[in-house]
Amino acid sequence: MEPFVDALKKRVLIGDGAYGTLMARRGLLMPGLVGPALNLSRPAFVAALHQEYLKAGADVIETNTFGSDRLTLAAAEINLSPADICRAGAKLAREAAGNRAYVLGAVGPLTRAAAKYSEDERTEFFVEQLKALVQGGADALLLETFSDLDELLLAVRAAKTAAPGVPVVAQMAFTLARTTTTGISPEKFVAALRDEAVDVIGANCGGGETGAIDVVRRLAELTDKPISVYPNRGLADFDDRGRPIYIESSEYFAKSARRLADLGANLIGGCCGTTPEDIARLKALVNARRPSMRHAAVAHAEPAAAPSRGPAKLQPTMEDDLRRRHVVIAEVDPPRGVDASHEIEGSRALVAAGVDAITIADNPLSVMRMSNLALASLLMTELDVRIVLHVACRDRSLIGTQSHLLGAYAMGITNILAVTGDPVATQAHKGSSGVFDMASHKLIEMISSFNRGEFSTGKDGAFRTGFFVGGAFNCASRRIENEVKRFERKVQAGARFMMTQPVFDAAGARVVAEATRTLGVPLILGVMPLVSERNAEFLHNEVPGIQVPEEVRRRMQGKKGVEGRAEGVAIAREMMQQVAPLVQGFYLITPMNRYEMIAELAQVAKALPART
Repeated sequence: MEPFVDALKKRVLIGDGAYGTLMARRGLLMPGLVGPALNLSRPAFVAALHQEYLKAGADVIETNTFGSDRLTLAAAEINLSPADICRAGAKLAREAAGNRAYVLGAVGPLTRAAAKYSEDERTEFFVEQLKALVQGGADALLLETFSDLDELLLAVRAAKTAAPGVPVVAQMAFTLARTTTTGISPEKFVAALRDEAVDVIGANCGGGETGAIDVVRRLAELTDKPISVYPNRGLADFDDRGRPIYIESSEYFAKSARRLADLGANLIGGCCGTTPEDIARLKALVNARRPSMRHAAVAHAEPAAAPSRGPAKLQPTMEDDLRRRHVVIAEVDPPRGVDASHEIEGSRALVAAGVDAITIADNPLSVMRMSNLALASLLMTELDVRIVLHVACRDRSLIGTQSHLLGAYAMGITNILAVTGDPVATQAHKGSSGVFDMASHKLIEMISSFNRGEFSTGKDGAFRTGFFVGGAFNCASRRIENEVKRFERKVQAGARFMMTQPVFDAAGARVVAEATRTLGVPLILGVMPLVSERNAEFLHNEVPGIQVPEEVRRRMQGKKGVEGRAEGVAIAREMMQQVAPLVQGFYLITPMNRYEMIAELAQVAKALPART
């Protein structure tokens, strides 16, 4: 057989279809079971699936190794080596294909758990799979179903480390909106891979044939590299047991695939929902045709902004204010019910005291509350106040978070604090759990991509958001230099200010100010006045991320009620006066709905000498 990439340039090759779909239909892919493990436990079954696709006419088959990384295996409690699974999977495919078909060694993205590992560690997760696939006989390496461009680039570079000289196919999963779920467009995808050692670029999974046609049309304009495409068989519905089902016909799938060939695709197969019957129909329509001629790559200028599509009235961001003077932000937590009258009246007092913005937490401490977006709407209607909206990664899926942000922007909210969110306490609410589709730096990166217009579609034109996004800084980290490194990632992702958790003394504030000085973004220092000895001890001993210094706890000893609140305000006031030259603003955190304490501190902050 001639080399794989050479063959792609001479004729359109037919790929195979889904393996998970066949396994599920035949009762061997149950919840919690990782399909690639069958390479070792049921090799004859996997080999038979390869034979079905070869008999249907596939010129290229994939190894049954998608999801073989050690994190996925560990999550499924499968005590098998990724290398053993991948080597066995490649050997099974190679033996089935012989010299009549090419074998692509399939590797997918890592799980969300990978976010806590270093780049070197994540690279190694890819390398161990890729090396084994080549050892098992793969002709090329297929990196598929990636939505995050940075992770795909990491896998591409891992492939060249693991198997120099072996062709690499890089595919992303595009939605019907013609972007990935992280906002990567075909334009950005091609630009990022232009100087990388990638032989074939393409798309799989995602938005079915219609989405694939839109993406391939654009890829064909942007690159002269061979294009691969493996669309789903339409969009999934679900049966009574929650299993995906695909109602589209094989004939429609094959006709759509012929359109992909007309547009310039060199390798066409199927992803979720496709079967050997679909591949046989595809083979009958596309077999042995030469790749279509492509139009020369077209340089597309950035479209002009379309402000008329944006919100009617955007609130001003804090960016200019932070350059000129101290900014004072006061926190108001949403109520634990549907009556927000107390929060509205408290906010009224804070606005009268001169705060620059009200910041609203997102289910703080993982306790069920009114939506912070709903409270923001009420405050903006009643008080015409500027909002800094917390957006936590904990409670919403990626799509839910995107929707939440677009809703906030449509309301006119432009200032966002991106946070991971407090973990859900055990048995906090029956059936509750954290979502955590992304870490806070990824949320900041996504918001920045909204600002660049990377989620725009043809229908939306050039619509972009104008969010001013910041991140939270954990002052209580045991090694503050590690927290600084974490925040550097947030700055690289697009964070333009930081708000800290509460600090209770001037010495601690100076440590934070000095540690974060090199980050180059405004520091808004968290200040929470204590209300009693019991409050101080609770915060110090039970609340993650908060440390109350021993001297401050000594001052609060024996104090409660009016005396405790007065002492708490005095401690906070003294600290603010001492550290004002070191910070760009104060984030006043309301304790136990005591808005009068925050109003007093807001007046203190407004009376501080102007920054120079």
